[in-house]
Amino acid sequence: MTRRAPVFVAIVLSLALTGCRMKSDMNLKAAKVSSSAVYCLFDPSCAVTVIDSSTTPIPMQAGGTAFLQSRTFTGKPGTPASGLYGYEYRIDLEKAVQTKIQVEELGEEITYMPCLRSITFEFGPIIDTLDYDSDGKAGDLAYVVTSGGPGKIGLGSIERYHGLLTFIFDSPLCVGSPQGQGDSTFVFGLASAKPPRSVESTIKETAGLGAASPKMKKNIKYKVQVHAPQI
Repeated sequence: MTRRAPVFVAIVLSLALTGCRMKSDMNLKAAKVSSSAVYCLFDPSCAVTVIDSSTTPIPMQAGGTAFLQSRTFTGKPGTPASGLYGYEYRIDLEKAVQTKIQVEELGEEITYMPCLRSITFEFGPIIDTLDYDSDGKAGDLAYVVTSGGPGKIGLGSIERYHGLLTFIFDSPLCVGSPQGQGDSTFVFGLASAKPPRSVESTIKETAGLGAASPKMKKNIKYKVQVHAPQI
């Protein structure tokens, strides 16, 4: 019996840790919506008044400009989102273009066309009482504006772990070439009862440059400020 005790304790600890992880890990589903369907929940006019917004450059190795947009608005009295805060985000690489970089390991200059795959940041409590897609069922946690707004890249998944949200794009979000403009995401958003604050987000590239240059970081990351609810 004595010899079995450590094994028993190890099994119990393993199950306990697994249970904690399952409670902390969540895969959120984003409803696909039109802009009017969302904004009518916050304002009878179906046009929201933005109370805070930012357009922050993403320091990518690319020509032109790449930026992250975030904005916040509030629900007016008498609406389903009365007293709540709406948070929206969009990454725009439409005016960013490929560039030439020198790779020492290869001993030559290469054309670099970076692509992004995800953005992660801390987000407070999420409201789950709204019906973003107007299907008659409340409980939507997030939404993507696939009609009535800019962009063409959606969300493949949203992962939540210990207060961090990771938005993974449904296809690589790439800068443009001299012959064509780059990509941009659809607007995506969530709601919270908490007012906004500024937090640091982590935007990750795909592993394109890392594959060409093993000595360079395969997971290239950029730190960009974004608006999110207080904890």
